[in-house]
Amino acid sequence: MYSTIQLFNAKIRLSVYREYSKMSNKKIAVIYLFFFIIPYILCLSIIGVSYNSLVLHALTWRIVVGGIIGAFGMFAVKVIAQRPVLIMYRSSTQKVLKGLLNFFILERSRFVISANLLVDFCLSTASIYLVAKFMPLTVILGRTLGWLVLILVLSLTLASYLEFESLSIYTEKKK
Repeated sequence: MYSTIQLFNAKIRLSVYREYSKMSNKKIAVIYLFFFIIPYILCLSIIGVSYNSLVLHALTWRIVVGGIIGAFGMFAVKVIAQRPVLIMYRSSTQKVLKGLLNFFILERSRFVISANLLVDFCLSTASIYLVAKFMPLTVILGRTLGWLVLILVLSLTLASYLEFESLSIYTEKKK
């Protein structure tokens, strides 16, 4: 078991870490935009373009299959981002910003995870439908996917540049 002194030291280290990694709400909002919102929308667009370029008749019953695959793909993307989301959630003091960040937190009950998958399913299905309805097949099969991936990489690079130290697992003590 831990002694009282060890627990006290752990609490002090935790409070020092929290103070060290505090970010302003404005900085959290900018990082959230470039690191989560823009990539989330781009990933949904990538799902829509990819599925429509692979399946010629995507607007039949097959759209459900695309929605399921897209939902699990989006879930996998969210799992990767858990550490930065939790850090920003703990650092945020605005209720609205905490609510937006809460959408990406998956360390909760099965009901919340299921609801998250359902939202991702609906958004993936809508993305597949919207791409098929509003983009001609020549554009879908052309360079669209490359542009989406380029914008995604640029957005993630910019967000990482803005606040790598606060969001990364690797932490080096400043002198």
